[in-house]
Amino acid sequence: MEASRLEKERFFHDERFSTNDSIRERASKFYRINKFAWNRYFEIISAHCEGKKLLEYGCGTGSGSKQWLKFGAILTGIDISAEGIKKAKEKIARAGYQADYFVMNAEKTEFPDETFDIVVGMGIIHHLDLSNSFEELRRILKRDGHAVFMEPLGHNPLINLYRKLTPKMRTEDEHPLKLKDIKLLNQYFYHVKIHYFELFTLLAVPFRNLFFFEVLIGFLRQLDKLLFRVPVARRYAWMTVIHASHPREVSPAEKTVGEWLFLHEKGEK
Repeated sequence: MEASRLEKERFFHDERFSTNDSIRERASKFYRINKFAWNRYFEIISAHCEGKKLLEYGCGTGSGSKQWLKFGAILTGIDISAEGIKKAKEKIARAGYQADYFVMNAEKTEFPDETFDIVVGMGIIHHLDLSNSFEELRRILKRDGHAVFMEPLGHNPLINLYRKLTPKMRTEDEHPLKLKDIKLLNQYFYHVKIHYFELFTLLAVPFRNLFFFEVLIGFLRQLDKLLFRVPVARRYAWMTVIHASHPREVSPAEKTVGEWLFLHEKGEK
Protein backbone atom coordinates (compact mmCIF):
# COMPACT_ATOMS: atom_id res chain seq x y z
CA MET A 1 0.00 0.00 0.00
CA GLU A 2 2.86 2.35 0.89
CA ALA A 3 4.64 1.52 -2.35
CA SER A 4 1.41 2.19 -4.22
CA ARG A 5 1.12 5.66 -2.68
CA LEU A 6 4.66 6.57 -3.68
CA GLU A 7 4.24 5.12 -7.16
CA LYS A 8 1.09 7.16 -7.69
CA GLU A 9 2.91 10.31 -6.62
CA ARG A 10 5.82 9.47 -8.94
CA PHE A 11 3.53 8.78 -11.90
CA PHE A 12 1.49 11.97 -11.38
CA HIS A 13 4.55 14.20 -11.25
CA ASP A 14 6.34 12.47 -14.12
CA GLU A 15 3.24 13.16 -16.22
CA ARG A 16 3.03 16.71 -14.97
CA PHE A 17 6.68 17.55 -15.68
CA SER A 18 6.65 15.91 -19.11
CA THR A 19 3.78 18.15 -20.28
CA ASN A 20 3.06 21.86 -20.07
CA ASP A 21 0.98 21.24 -16.91
CA SER A 22 -2.00 23.06 -18.43
CA ILE A 23 -4.40 21.85 -15.73
CA ARG A 24 -2.48 23.52 -12.93
CA GLU A 25 -1.96 26.62 -15.05
CA ARG A 26 -5.67 27.32 -14.58
CA ALA A 27 -5.02 27.88 -10.88
CA SER A 28 -2.33 30.50 -11.51
CA LYS A 29 -4.89 33.25 -10.97
CA PHE A 30 -4.99 32.29 -7.29
CA TYR A 31 -1.23 32.21 -6.85
CA ARG A 32 -0.89 35.88 -7.76
CA ILE A 33 -2.12 36.76 -4.28
CA ASN A 34 0.61 34.67 -2.65
CA LYS A 35 3.37 37.24 -2.95
CA PHE A 36 3.35 38.01 0.79
CA ALA A 37 3.84 34.34 1.65
CA TRP A 38 6.55 33.95 -1.00
CA ASN A 39 8.37 37.02 0.28
CA ARG A 40 8.38 35.68 3.83
CA TYR A 41 9.51 32.24 2.63
CA PHE A 42 12.43 33.72 0.69
CA GLU A 43 13.30 36.12 3.51
CA ILE A 44 13.69 33.33 6.07
CA ILE A 45 15.72 31.14 3.73
CA SER A 46 18.05 33.94 2.64
CA ALA A 47 18.84 34.70 6.29
CA HIS A 48 20.07 31.16 6.95
CA CYS A 49 21.56 29.72 3.75
CA GLU A 50 24.62 31.73 2.70
CA GLY A 51 27.58 29.37 2.53
CA LYS A 52 25.39 26.59 3.96
CA LYS A 53 24.33 23.19 2.68
CA LEU A 54 20.72 23.53 1.51
CA LEU A 55 18.47 20.65 0.53
CA GLU A 56 15.30 21.36 -1.43
CA TYR A 57 12.55 18.79 -0.91
CA GLY A 58 10.42 18.28 -4.00
CA CYS A 59 12.60 20.47 -6.19
CA GLY A 60 10.70 19.44 -9.34
CA THR A 61 12.30 20.95 -12.43
CA GLY A 62 14.51 23.21 -10.33
CA SER A 63 12.42 26.37 -10.63
CA GLY A 64 13.77 27.64 -7.29
CA SER A 65 17.37 26.56 -7.78
CA LYS A 66 18.80 29.78 -9.14
CA GLN A 67 17.30 31.73 -6.23
CA TRP A 68 18.93 29.50 -3.61
CA LEU A 69 22.26 29.69 -5.41
CA LYS A 70 22.03 33.48 -5.66
CA PHE A 71 21.48 33.50 -1.89
CA GLY A 72 24.84 31.73 -1.61
CA ALA A 73 23.62 28.23 -0.76
CA ILE A 74 25.43 24.97 -1.56
CA LEU A 75 22.47 23.31 -3.24
CA THR A 76 21.16 19.77 -3.37
CA GLY A 77 17.70 19.00 -4.74
CA ILE A 78 15.63 15.84 -4.52
CA ASP A 79 12.34 14.82 -6.10
CA ILE A 80 10.41 11.59 -6.51
CA SER A 81 10.03 12.35 -10.24
CA ALA A 82 12.87 11.30 -12.54
CA GLU A 83 11.39 13.59 -15.20
CA GLY A 84 11.58 16.57 -12.85
CA ILE A 85 15.18 15.82 -11.86
CA LYS A 86 16.21 15.42 -15.51
CA LYS A 87 14.84 18.87 -16.33
CA ALA A 88 16.38 20.40 -13.20
CA LYS A 89 19.83 19.14 -14.24
CA GLU A 90 19.37 20.48 -17.76
CA LYS A 91 18.13 23.83 -16.53
CA ILE A 92 20.97 24.42 -14.06
CA ALA A 93 23.59 23.36 -16.63
CA ARG A 94 22.22 25.88 -19.15
CA ALA A 95 22.35 28.59 -16.48
CA GLY A 96 26.00 27.82 -15.72
CA TYR A 97 25.45 27.02 -12.02
CA GLN A 98 26.52 24.01 -9.97
CA ALA A 99 24.08 21.91 -7.94
CA ASP A 100 23.42 18.24 -7.18
CA TYR A 101 20.08 16.58 -7.95
CA PHE A 102 18.83 13.13 -7.05
CA VAL A 103 15.70 11.06 -7.57
CA MET A 104 14.85 10.26 -3.97
CA ASN A 105 12.03 9.66 -1.51
CA ALA A 106 11.90 12.60 0.93
CA GLU A 107 10.51 10.33 3.65
CA LYS A 108 13.58 8.10 3.54
CA THR A 109 16.58 9.82 1.99
CA GLU A 110 20.01 8.33 1.42
CA PHE A 111 21.93 11.12 3.14
CA PRO A 112 24.03 10.60 6.30
CA ASP A 113 22.90 12.03 9.64
CA GLU A 114 23.34 15.79 10.12
CA THR A 115 24.20 16.50 6.47
CA PHE A 116 22.35 19.77 5.89
CA ASP A 117 22.16 23.19 7.49
CA ILE A 118 18.76 23.96 6.00
CA VAL A 119 15.98 22.02 4.25
CA VAL A 120 13.34 23.90 2.25
CA GLY A 121 10.31 23.10 0.15
CA MET A 122 7.21 24.64 -1.36
CA GLY A 123 4.00 22.62 -1.38
CA ILE A 124 5.74 19.33 -0.64
CA ILE A 125 5.09 18.31 2.99
CA HIS A 126 1.37 17.78 2.38
CA HIS A 127 2.27 15.03 -0.11
CA LEU A 128 4.21 13.07 2.51
CA ASP A 129 3.62 10.89 5.52
CA LEU A 130 4.19 13.51 8.20
CA SER A 131 5.70 11.33 10.92
CA ASN A 132 8.15 9.79 8.47
CA SER A 133 9.13 13.08 6.87
CA PHE A 134 9.49 15.00 10.16
CA GLU A 135 11.64 12.21 11.58
CA GLU A 136 13.81 12.31 8.43
CA LEU A 137 14.16 16.09 8.69
CA ARG A 138 15.33 15.70 12.26
CA ARG A 139 17.87 13.09 11.20
CA ILE A 140 19.48 14.84 8.22
CA LEU A 141 19.57 18.35 9.69
CA LYS A 142 22.48 19.55 11.78
CA ARG A 143 21.77 20.27 15.44
CA ASP A 144 21.36 24.00 14.74
CA GLY A 145 19.62 23.39 11.41
CA HIS A 146 16.50 24.99 9.94
CA ALA A 147 13.52 23.63 8.00
CA VAL A 148 11.45 26.15 6.01
CA PHE A 149 8.31 25.20 4.09
CA MET A 150 5.46 26.99 2.38
CA GLU A 151 2.33 24.85 2.65
CA PRO A 152 -1.47 25.06 2.19
CA LEU A 153 -3.87 24.58 5.08
CA GLY A 154 -6.93 22.37 4.81
CA HIS A 155 -9.57 24.10 6.97
CA ASN A 156 -11.03 26.82 4.72
CA PRO A 157 -14.40 25.52 3.37
CA LEU A 158 -14.28 27.58 0.16
CA ILE A 159 -10.79 26.41 -0.71
CA ASN A 160 -11.81 22.84 0.11
CA LEU A 161 -14.80 23.16 -2.22
CA TYR A 162 -12.49 24.32 -5.01
CA ARG A 163 -10.25 21.31 -4.34
CA LYS A 164 -13.22 18.95 -4.68
CA LEU A 165 -14.24 20.57 -7.97
CA THR A 166 -10.72 20.27 -9.44
CA PRO A 167 -9.50 16.76 -8.49
CA LYS A 168 -7.21 16.39 -11.52
CA MET A 169 -5.00 19.21 -10.26
CA ARG A 170 -3.64 17.09 -7.41
CA THR A 171 -2.81 13.56 -6.37
CA GLU A 172 -5.44 11.58 -4.50
CA ASP A 173 -3.19 11.05 -1.48
CA GLU A 174 -2.09 14.62 -0.85
CA HIS A 175 -3.55 16.21 2.27
CA PRO A 176 -3.46 19.99 2.89
CA LEU A 177 -2.18 20.42 6.41
CA LYS A 178 -4.36 20.79 9.46
CA LEU A 179 -3.19 22.74 12.51
CA LYS A 180 -2.74 19.48 14.40
CA ASP A 181 -0.32 18.35 11.67
CA ILE A 182 1.80 21.45 12.15
CA LYS A 183 1.76 21.02 15.93
CA LEU A 184 3.34 17.61 15.38
CA LEU A 185 6.54 19.47 14.44
CA ASN A 186 7.00 20.40 18.09
CA GLN A 187 7.86 16.77 18.79
CA TYR A 188 10.81 17.01 16.40
CA PHE A 189 12.07 20.61 16.77
CA TYR A 190 12.78 22.89 19.71
CA HIS A 191 11.46 25.95 17.91
CA VAL A 192 8.51 26.15 15.48
CA LYS A 193 7.16 29.41 14.09
CA ILE A 194 4.12 29.56 11.78
CA HIS A 195 3.24 32.53 9.57
CA TYR A 196 -0.33 32.68 8.22
CA PHE A 197 -1.43 34.13 4.87
CA GLU A 198 -4.44 34.54 2.59
CA LEU A 199 -7.97 34.90 3.89
CA PHE A 200 -9.44 38.27 2.93
CA THR A 201 -6.82 38.50 0.17
CA LEU A 202 -8.70 35.72 -1.64
CA LEU A 203 -11.32 38.37 -2.44
CA ALA A 204 -8.77 40.10 -4.68
CA VAL A 205 -8.56 37.22 -7.17
CA PRO A 206 -11.38 38.46 -9.48
CA PHE A 207 -9.63 41.84 -9.74
CA ARG A 208 -6.13 40.50 -10.53
CA ASN A 209 -6.00 42.12 -14.00
CA LEU A 210 -7.30 45.53 -12.96
CA PHE A 211 -5.18 48.60 -12.28
CA PHE A 212 -6.08 48.81 -8.58
CA PHE A 213 -5.16 45.16 -7.82
CA GLU A 214 -1.93 45.95 -5.95
CA VAL A 215 -3.62 48.57 -3.77
CA LEU A 216 -6.53 46.24 -3.04
CA ILE A 217 -4.39 43.26 -2.14
CA GLY A 218 -2.22 45.41 0.10
CA PHE A 219 -5.29 46.61 2.00
CA LEU A 220 -6.70 43.10 2.32
CA ARG A 221 -3.35 41.80 3.54
CA GLN A 222 -3.49 44.31 6.39
CA LEU A 223 -6.96 43.01 7.29
CA ASP A 224 -5.59 39.47 7.29
CA LYS A 225 -2.75 40.43 9.63
CA LEU A 226 -5.23 41.93 12.08
CA LEU A 227 -7.54 38.92 11.90
CA PHE A 228 -4.73 36.40 12.34
CA ARG A 229 -3.99 37.90 15.73
CA VAL A 230 -7.03 35.89 16.80
CA PRO A 231 -5.86 32.25 17.04
CA VAL A 232 -9.16 30.72 15.93
CA ALA A 233 -9.03 32.67 12.65
CA ARG A 234 -5.65 31.22 11.65
CA ARG A 235 -7.12 27.85 10.77
CA TYR A 236 -8.96 29.46 7.83
CA ALA A 237 -5.80 30.82 6.21
CA TRP A 238 -4.99 29.35 2.82
CA MET A 239 -1.19 29.40 3.08
CA THR A 240 1.39 29.08 5.82
CA VAL A 241 5.14 29.54 5.98
CA ILE A 242 6.62 27.10 8.47
CA HIS A 243 9.99 27.74 10.11
CA ALA A 244 11.23 24.94 12.37
CA SER A 245 14.74 24.97 13.82
CA HIS A 246 17.07 23.08 16.15
CA PRO A 247 16.00 19.44 15.75
CA ARG A 248 15.29 17.59 18.95
CA GLU A 249 17.72 14.77 19.73
CA VAL A 250 17.17 11.32 21.06
CA SER A 251 19.78 10.74 23.74
CA PRO A 252 19.93 12.87 26.95
CA ALA A 253 23.46 14.03 26.16
CA GLU A 254 22.54 15.12 22.64
CA LYS A 255 19.39 16.79 23.98
CA THR A 256 21.49 18.94 26.33
CA VAL A 257 23.68 20.04 23.42
CA GLY A 258 20.64 20.83 21.28
CA GLU A 259 18.99 22.88 23.98
CA TRP A 260 22.22 24.81 24.60
CA LEU A 261 22.55 25.66 20.88
CA PHE A 262 18.94 26.81 20.74
CA LEU A 263 19.21 29.02 23.83
CA HIS A 264 22.60 30.35 22.79
CA GLU A 265 21.22 31.47 19.42
CA LYS A 266 18.33 33.19 21.20
CA GLY A 267 20.81 34.99 23.46
CA GLU A 268 19.57 33.32 26.63
CA LYS A 269 22.90 31.67 27.42
